[in-house]
Amino acid sequence: MAIDPKAIQLAGFVSQATFALTLTLLAWSDRRSRGMVWLAGACGLQLFALLSRSMWTTGNKSLNDAAGSCLLILLFFFVYMGLRWFVVRRKLRSISGPLGVSLCMVLVLAINPFSDALGLAVARLTALGIMGKTVEMLLNTRFRALRTNARTSAAFLTCVMGVVAFRLPIDLHILKMSGLVENLARAATMVSATLLLFSFVGIFVAESKRRLHDETRIDSLTGLRNRRAMEEIALHEVGVSLHTGRCLAMLMMDVDHFKRLNDTWGHSLGDRALRAIGGVLLTVTGADDRVMRMGGEEFAVLLPGHDMESAARVAERLRATVEGLRLNENDEIASFTISIGVGIWREGERGWTDMLRRADVALYRAKREGRNRVVMCSDGTPAKVAPAPVVAAPAADRAPILESRTGWRSSGVHRTAHAAEAEIAVAEVGQA
Repeated sequence: MAIDPKAIQLAGFVSQATFALTLTLLAWSDRRSRGMVWLAGACGLQLFALLSRSMWTTGNKSLNDAAGSCLLILLFFFVYMGLRWFVVRRKLRSISGPLGVSLCMVLVLAINPFSDALGLAVARLTALGIMGKTVEMLLNTRFRALRTNARTSAAFLTCVMGVVAFRLPIDLHILKMSGLVENLARAATMVSATLLLFSFVGIFVAESKRRLHDETRIDSLTGLRNRRAMEEIALHEVGVSLHTGRCLAMLMMDVDHFKRLNDTWGHSLGDRALRAIGGVLLTVTGADDRVMRMGGEEFAVLLPGHDMESAARVAERLRATVEGLRLNENDEIASFTISIGVGIWREGERGWTDMLRRADVALYRAKREGRNRVVMCSDGTPAKVAPAPVVAAPAADRAPILESRTGWRSSGVHRTAHAAEAEIAVAEVGQA
């Protein structure tokens, strides 16, 4: 059986050109996927190497071989950087990686004029090291939506590593192989590289789907999760509570007199107020995936592991911190408050709607009883509550109201307990 080397080279050129064009178009069409720019650059380098190979048969052979070896190192470094953007999404912690790649390229250029074999060996071993680091990174991706595609790319890249390792002793003339084996090695290189390029397209598609999924669940004004995301997260948390018996609470909150705030200060300040409240919710709870904007001026927070008392304390911290916020508008200072209702998940419930209903009951009761307060409802049973003055009454009377199964009672959490946190929040908003 005979394999035509020219046919292999032609097939490799066509596949590389096709993928170079495809990856370039993908990078151009979606400027946010900066990883595609690196991957398109890697494919362009490979295509340039194929086009230049015929020119490198003439002239200074040592210099041409050194340039080809450096191109190989640079190509796999581009692959590493492109895939890193997708599966890590963090900047390089240090320049040791790029510096090491640069030193290896300098070493190849310095060694190659004296020993072509040693320069090639340094280049191939460096490329194998970069590929090994890339495989390790792909297998430890932190994005669940990209995990399958990352592992597929890792498998194909491992195949490329195997082919490069197999061809190394052949290219160094350590092992003498027949022409058929060498042609098979070239064909294996082309096939594995083509499969790797297919996986790049797959990662781009998976990233686009992940981003679309997230964007449909993110509120554009505040950057918080929206109601659709809340339903999914609440179902997940209820499922965890069903299996583990863990407590679960939900806070529902509403900005007091938000229409009056917009009419008095303008919609721009209303938007700033909503963003500031979102920042407070994220800072105090420390959980960005369980803080939601339900719509308009209404927010919700899920608190896994919190019972009635601890949820009341978190709610009061939120209320007090928002009360301390001050926004500057046309050299005037604007302030606002929120009312919070808390609902507790009951053991045995298989859904989250009853917990939401109880939180809504508590929220509307807080607004009816004067606003700027925390009310907790455990069962939603109507109960008469004595009015709680907001300003004139002493601190004990101004504590948030809790509803237990036996009726309504004071939580004992005072609004002045977190004045220092409110001042910090005011400073943070002013700096923003």
